[in-house]
Amino acid sequence: MKFLVIQQKMIGDVLTSSILCENLKREFPQATIHYMVHAHTTAVIENHPAIDRIIRFDPILRKKKLKLLDFINTLKKENYDVLIDAYTKIETSMISLLSGIPKTIGFHKNYSAFAYTHPVKRWTESKYGFGLAIEHRLQLLLPILNGKTMNDLTHKPAIYLTPEEREKAADLIRQHGLTPESRPLMISILGSGANKSYPAPYMATFLDQIAATSQHPMLFNYIPKQYEEVKKIYDLCQPETQQRIHLDLFADSLRGFIAFLSHCRALIGNEGGAVNMAKALDLPTFSIFSPWIPRGDWAIFEDEKNKSVHLEDYLPEIYKDKPAKQFKNESLKLYQELKPELFRDVLNEFLEEIS
Repeated sequence: MKFLVIQQKMIGDVLTSSILCENLKREFPQATIHYMVHAHTTAVIENHPAIDRIIRFDPILRKKKLKLLDFINTLKKENYDVLIDAYTKIETSMISLLSGIPKTIGFHKNYSAFAYTHPVKRWTESKYGFGLAIEHRLQLLLPILNGKTMNDLTHKPAIYLTPEEREKAADLIRQHGLTPESRPLMISILGSGANKSYPAPYMATFLDQIAATSQHPMLFNYIPKQYEEVKKIYDLCQPETQQRIHLDLFADSLRGFIAFLSHCRALIGNEGGAVNMAKALDLPTFSIFSPWIPRGDWAIFEDEKNKSVHLEDYLPEIYKDKPAKQFKNESLKLYQELKPELFRDVLNEFLEEIS
């Protein structure tokens, strides 16, 4: 059999949806599996043993319909048996409808359900305790895995680094006066945008608390163009905290960051793709959710090893009978209510657990 799996979204989504490929390869060991993603997300799925080919989708195809049709014609030549669309937007629905693939599976949406032989209606609450981000994806497998339940499936994504990649990261850590054995803490210092980033003064207080409780050095996850924004947070920290932060040590690529992360003791900070990467590397995580992000979707694999906090934990009345996404435009205001002292004890317990 030959499968085409599609996920045209952010890095965390691409990583999480790789469990579709993992489960397909387990159930159909001789199958060929192609995974279609955006080019900037491939770092989290490189060297994945369940993925035979990564197909890079160019976002320009969303606007250039003739080019999209040409692209679909190239897919026809692959003679896929099954398409699984974990994205299910207009352009991927067109691929499903026009590619000639006999069995197509995607999420049920009123405007595109007709494009799939098996449109799947997502349930609204977790049924297995894996988190909706995991369970929704595994729902897409049920039409072809007769008799299987989610408990029979792999539900945790993994990242596969080469020994050479890990050693290169270790060498760079040594060049900055650390050793991999020191197991630094990786700080997810910024979210993907302002409405997913813990406010700078609060983040500085948060880092001071970490420095007061843990002896591990700290690294920041950022790219050069974010330096000024990151430096503002650094400058707000206590001098003792600044001494523990290695601000000049950062990766030059996403794959390099993952290799750095593999040498860390834990990842702590803003919830987002980096948290998913850490979990895929089996590292402990402590994440701060944006007030508008539904926690039930992405608070996955929560246990003693992986902790998260959300404003709803402390001010549940704000969210009563209202979806969290309703508060997207109010996120900056709501962040002001999520003061670091609210979850100081939870953070200290986590830091003691990983010490």
